[in-house]
Amino acid sequence: MKLSARQIGAVGVARVAGALFRNGYSVLTPMEDFSSYDLVAERDGKFHRIQIKTTSKPEHDRLYYRFMTSSGHFGKTMYTKAKVDYIICWAMDEDLFWVLRTNECRSTTKKFYPKSGSSWRIINDL
Repeated sequence: MKLSARQIGAVGVARVAGALFRNGYSVLTPMEDFSSYDLVAERDGKFHRIQIKTTSKPEHDRLYYRFMTSSGHFGKTMYTKAKVDYIICWAMDEDLFWVLRTNECRSTTKKFYPKSGSSWRIINDL
């Protein structure tokens, strides 16, 4: 069964939330879908607003994953530090992820190669 884009996004949020829980974070989610972030991770009194971008596989048999690191359906808006602290990109098919600060996203898309992906332990260092 092929998942819709919305379902893929929900799976990504659940996967990242699980990794955060395992690394000792409390996870908070907004009650509505209008926030710039998907969840908030808290540990030791520090709060981190996180936007999660998920892809199911590399597009069109390419060797890299491409993620939209911006918001909006028509006019793309870049995420800023004022609204999001981290963007976590997750590749479902190989369970790879990349953690980015908003200032590392200078364009509306970001490309990553599989061998540059990290293990979930890096989330411990937010």
